[in-house]
Formats: sequence, structure tokens, C-alpha cells
Amino acid sequence: MKTKIIGICGPSGGGKSTIAAELAEQLSASVIHLDHYFKSELPQICSPDNHQYYPDWNSPESIRSDEVLARLRAEKESGKSGWLIVEGMLLFCIEPLYELLDYKIFVSAKIETCLYRRIVRNVTLFNQSPEYIGEYYLRCARHREAEYCLPYTNKADFIIDNDFSYSDQLEQVQQILQSKP
Repeated sequence: MKTKIIGICGPSGGGKSTIAAELAEQLSASVIHLDHYFKSELPQICSPDNHQYYPDWNSPESIRSDEVLARLRAEKESGKSGWLIVEGMLLFCIEPLYELLDYKIFVSAKIETCLYRRIVRNVTLFNQSPEYIGEYYLRCARHREAEYCLPYTNKADFIIDNDFSYSDQLEQVQQILQSKP
């Protein structure tokens, strides 16, 4: 068995990283986070709501996709067996990355759940204020999710609802993946 790549996509705060980590543990896989491939100089987004400019963390142009693509190709061509997981909100809309995925998982959750998780994460990790997080989400991120993430749900082999509990669903996905050659 050569390296198989599992892609996990979904909205910000949906639980992609959490599910990737748990699946990686179950499958003895490595994880690549698209968030680690943001460009140092981000493109700008003009908010359709207030017409102000913000750094755009949520468009394909914000990711160094050529580096991710090279890493995924190298893993596939390495001849090593096993699993590799790559996760990110933009994963399914960047066609060259999407084409390298052997299995695709879309993680969903209600908007309230995602926004709550986003606030907790960004306050804790990035010392952002709840006001800034809420404004950025309303002015920018939700528009990009609607454009670059949510329309790609239908490209998934599996959909995991991560609003409250995903354990049973993830176990089913893991069993299916492990039964594949």
C-alpha cells in the first residue's frame, strides 16, 4: 500500500484539526495543516458589508499552495506506505490539492458552534478581542466560507457533523478507510 492522503475540509471552527488529530492517532498518520502555509504577505479583502479592507486569511490566494502541493506529491511518490492527513478550510477549492486526495472528509457544525469555537481559539491562541473576531467573521470570513468552503460539501466522500459529538461517525469513517486496499 502506498501513502494514501485523506483531506479534511470544513468551515473555521468546524473541528477539522480536532478530527484530523484523532484520526491521525487511530491511523498512525501525519497531519499537514493548511494554516501553516499562509503567505507572509496576505492578500486583502474588501468587505462587501462596509467596504473596508482586511487581511484575507480565507481565500486560495492566501495559501502557499505550491509548497503544499510539492509536499503532498513527494509523500505520494515516496513509496512509503501509510496515511497522511491534510486539513484546511480551502482544501477542496484548490483543484491541484484536491486532485491528490484519495479520500475526502467534510466536517460541518452549526454556525453558532463554529463561531463560539473560533472566538475561544482566537482569544486563547492569538490574543484577539472577541469584538475583533466577531467583526472579522461577519465582515470577511463568512463571505469567503460561502464562496470557497461550503459549496464544496458535495465533493466529500464522508460528511461528519461535529456540532456536538462526532465519535461514532469518525469510527465508521476509520473502519471504512482501514478496509480499503
